[in-house]
Amino acid sequence: MSLLPKKTRIKYFKDLGLGEYTPNNVLKFQKKAFSDPKEHDGRYGEKTDIALRHWHNVWSVCEHFRPEEFKCKCGRCTGYPTQMRIKELKHIERIREHYDRPAVITSALRCEYGNKKVGGVSNSGHLHGRAVDFYMSGVTDTKANRKGAIAYIKKLPNHKYTYGDGIDSYGEFVYKPSMGNALHTEVVK
Repeated sequence: MSLLPKKTRIKYFKDLGLGEYTPNNVLKFQKKAFSDPKEHDGRYGEKTDIALRHWHNVWSVCEHFRPEEFKCKCGRCTGYPTQMRIKELKHIERIREHYDRPAVITSALRCEYGNKKVGGVSNSGHLHGRAVDFYMSGVTDTKANRKGAIAYIKKLPNHKYTYGDGIDSYGEFVYKPSMGNALHTEVVK
């Protein structure tokens, strides 16, 4: 993927309230986005570009979520191996609005290492910013509630599939990784 054109970077910096597009403000953004000081160099490269795209996507779609909530949790990558896709952000935002209660993102973006670490499938939607695992009190905390939530979620635009511990959007199933009281929801490409 090529870097965003300079004109788009300028716009995104302005949209996100990051100030002018300057090396000093790139550095400030890197410090906000990346926990590893090795990523704080003030130069606009691929990792900063991906993080900026992600932050802009979240900012432009989500009223109830912050960009950091979707970061890869592996501890080895920048947290932004790719950006969340607009379709998935709209998906999780609609779920949040429908139930009118906070959603805790338990897993969203994943790098290859992070995906292997949690036992994710090799073609996981998490690797491409198309999947979110979340917990919502009173909505996903029992099997009956998860079934009801899945019935709602599978009617959303661009839905690919949803599953939780012991159930999915196509009926009962036996083998899937334990999700505890969370649901996995994924959109089409």
